Amino acid sequence: MAAPSRRMRVLITNDDGPPSGTGGHSPFIYPFARALMTHLNWDVRVVVPASQRSWVGKSYLIAEKVTGAYYYPRGEDGTEGETRELPRPIGEGEMEWVLLDGTPATCSSIALHNLFPANSFDLVISGPNFGRNTSTAFALSSGTLGAALAASLSGTRAVALSWGLMEGYKPPPAEFVDAAAKLSCQVIEKLAEAGWGSGEEHVDVYSVNVPLMPEIISRPEVRWTTMANTSYGRLFKSTPHPDTTSAATDSGGPAAIAEPKQASEQASGEGDENLLVSEQHWKEKLHFAFAPDLSSLVNPRKEDLEEGTDKHAIHNGAISVTPIRAAFAEARPPQGIPLEGLKWKI
Repeated sequence: MAAPSRRMRVLITNDDGPPSGTGGHSPFIYPFARALMTHLNWDVRVVVPASQRSWVGKSYLIAEKVTGAYYYPRGEDGTEGETRELPRPIGEGEMEWVLLDGTPATCSSIALHNLFPANSFDLVISGPNFGRNTSTAFALSSGTLGAALAASLSGTRAVALSWGLMEGYKPPPAEFVDAAAKLSCQVIEKLAEAGWGSGEEHVDVYSVNVPLMPEIISRPEVRWTTMANTSYGRLFKSTPHPDTTSAATDSGGPAAIAEPKQASEQASGEGDENLLVSEQHWKEKLHFAFAPDLSSLVNPRKEDLEEGTDKHAIHNGAISVTPIRAAFAEARPPQGIPLEGLKWKI
C-alpha cells in the first residue's frame, strides 16, 4: 500500500498587512487562510508586512534593518489577536503568523530563506489583495505581484491573488468574500495539479483576479487571459508643505495648475527651450502626496476592454488567470541606427 502523500505546504504573504476587519485595508487574508485549511486541508504559514505596503512592486529597502513580531490571530476576522516579540506555544486551532517591518518581497524572501528550513514550501500565495491587479499599470506597481515574483526568483512556485472591488473601495458583502475564498481555493488547487509547465510553456507566476460581483455566486466562470496593456497619468498631487504658511497657497492652492511663463521669459536661442518649474513651485517648498487619478483604469470604457485580457474578464464577472514570467518582455530594437551585425556604428 502506497504511503499517503503529505499535505501541501503553503506560504501566504501580501502587501496589505495583518487582518484589519471589513472596514480596513486588509480584510481578506484571514478568511482566505482559514479557507485554505478548511477546504483543502493545506498546511499554511503566514508572513506579511506589519503594515500596509501597497504600490511598492518587488522592492527591497536595503538600507533598513528588518524587525519582526509574532501574531496569533483570534476572533471572527482575525483582529482580536496577540502580538509578541518572541513566540509562544500554539494552542489548539491557533495559527502563528510573522509580521515583518519590510516590503512584500522582503517578507517572501525572508520566509523562504531565513524563517523556515530550505524547501519548506510547495507554493507561495501572495494575497488576496484588497483590489484588482489587472493590466500592466496595476501589475507592474503591485506589491502583491512583487512578492510572488520574488518567490519565483527564489525558485518557488507562486500565485498572485487579487480580489477586485468592482463597486468602489468599500467593504464587499460577506457572501462575495465567502464565494471568492471558495473559488480561489478551487482555482489554485487546479493550478497546483496542472503545474507550472516547462520549456517554452514554463510559468513563473499565475496572476489570479477574482471580481467581487454577483456573478461569482450565480454563474462562476474562470478564463485564461493575457495582461491588458495600460498606462496611468498623474500619481501625485502637490500639497502644502508642513512648514508652509497659508500665504503660499493664496493663488488657487497648491494643486492649482499654474499659468505658463510669458514668452519673454523663455530662452531665445534657436532650438533652445527653457523648461521651467511650474510657477506655483517658485512660491513654496516642494511637497507631494500620493493621490493617483485611476478613474480610466478602474472604470474603463467598454470599447477599451479587449477580449481575452484580464481586464475584460473581470469587468464581465469572470475570474481571470494570467500566466506570467519573472522577466521583462523584450522589444525589437528600432531600425534607424546603423549596424555591423549586432554592433552599433558609433
